Amino acid sequence: MKKILSMLLLLTLLFTTLTMGACKPDDENGEEDKVTLNIIDDNYRNWYEIFVHSYFDTNNDGIGDLNGVTAKLDYIQEMGYNGIWLMPIHPSPTYHKYDVTDYYAIDPDYGTLEDFKNLVDEAHKRGIRVIIDLVVNHSSDGHPWFTEACSYIRQNGEPGGKYGDFYNFRITSNGAYHKVSGTQYSYEGQFWSGMPDLNLSSENVRAEIKNIMKYWLIDYNVDGFRLDAVTSYYTGNLQDNIDFLEWLNTEAKAIKPSAYIVGEAWVGDDYTIDRYYESGCDSFFLFTASQAGGSIATAVKQSNGEAVGKLFVELQETYGSDAILAPFLGNHDTMRPGSFMPGVENLKMAAGVLSMMNGGTFVYYGEEIGMISKGGNNSDPAKRIAMKWEDKNIYEGCCYLPPENTPVDETSYYYPSVEEQMEDADSILNYYKEAMELRNRFPSIARGTVTYYPEGNSNYICVITKEYEGEKITIVFNMDSFEQKAILDKEALGFTELVGELYAAGGEFSYDEDGNLIMPGQSIAIFK
Repeated sequence: MKKILSMLLLLTLLFTTLTMGACKPDDENGEEDKVTLNIIDDNYRNWYEIFVHSYFDTNNDGIGDLNGVTAKLDYIQEMGYNGIWLMPIHPSPTYHKYDVTDYYAIDPDYGTLEDFKNLVDEAHKRGIRVIIDLVVNHSSDGHPWFTEACSYIRQNGEPGGKYGDFYNFRITSNGAYHKVSGTQYSYEGQFWSGMPDLNLSSENVRAEIKNIMKYWLIDYNVDGFRLDAVTSYYTGNLQDNIDFLEWLNTEAKAIKPSAYIVGEAWVGDDYTIDRYYESGCDSFFLFTASQAGGSIATAVKQSNGEAVGKLFVELQETYGSDAILAPFLGNHDTMRPGSFMPGVENLKMAAGVLSMMNGGTFVYYGEEIGMISKGGNNSDPAKRIAMKWEDKNIYEGCCYLPPENTPVDETSYYYPSVEEQMEDADSILNYYKEAMELRNRFPSIARGTVTYYPEGNSNYICVITKEYEGEKITIVFNMDSFEQKAILDKEALGFTELVGELYAAGGEFSYDEDGNLIMPGQSIAIFK
């Protein structure tokens, strides 16, 4: 009986191996049969964050542009991303563009409104949604709203006029307030003097924000917004922040019901992040799972399967089923995973755990090739170095470093370029590609109800099931760097075949004479 069982399991493994991958040879003529994807038209997506300046340059001025993003849409689609978040694209005096001078225009360095429209149209043809940064906590001090408001104060001795209530002016002076030159008044600027805070209680400001959202959602057909710095809307006042977000989300959904709203609530506990969901916004970034000290990196570094299982269950219990979680490893404000995950296997495994999480995952450009924060530098520009498409120092499409950075050296790109990693089946890039493909094949990965099965296995092994609208899958993690045995009750778990696999360190799955799964170090198996 054991021999028959082993033979059946081997046949199942062989069949599954033949049907894995983005595509497989179908016959001796080399025709390819693509795997069946099951991408649902909702906001549970594989999101890809792009800093346009450093992505791809099409006019050889050393600055990435919108046409460069359009040129790479096929790559983005092939990698399995079906959503793009564009960091600020509006005119701005800084490289990062989080201080906007015109909310209705495109920064000339990036292109034109026509370029943007073409990008959105081409993305939609490929099933890729596009969201843009909406920065309404503050504007630039060069925005006409602010310059005219300050000019009125200088001429009349007090705030007033068309834009007098757009900002928070008062006769005071402290660390968060900055003098309006030539007057007794100061203005609030929590980040710095070049970013005056908008008065979000002003009906005039809210009307302007509503017009801005309508302009991009309707006239340019964007699919939603990433909201910057939501904890600073009303600094130190959680409830006022939530109330404003509720207003913004309601207005956005009235304009376009499908609009996706994801907020940056940079706080260190799940309870507070969950409070922000009271606003009705779709998502808030899961900062508790991110970065070097977050729950994902910690579980990987500790080879702790139990921590992974408890994380999945605790997130489900904390946030419920209505929240679209937004887990990530790193972004433009944090160290890249390549900088804080020791070794390529750990880097891949962190991506693997991320890819199996509920919600919509976010990946920062270059993360898929292991780009690092330049030389371990934690400065803001160092986190935004140019995407390395080819293994050349100077080539068409290369972007200059953001201002205030130092020259790129070999420490900036510890791992090979996109071009090289594409050809390496075991590369970081191909690991990310396979992980995103699994999310696109099985809707229950992003949406399923989680059950954790801790009994019967070592702490290196994590066994969970996810169920969503009739689909049930079992996901098994070996978090250890060495081979481990997973004891699986197939009848109780309800699966018959292996349908997905991720290997951070190579190897392949096998079975012992009792039918137990033998897992290579740092691997993930999916059964259905």
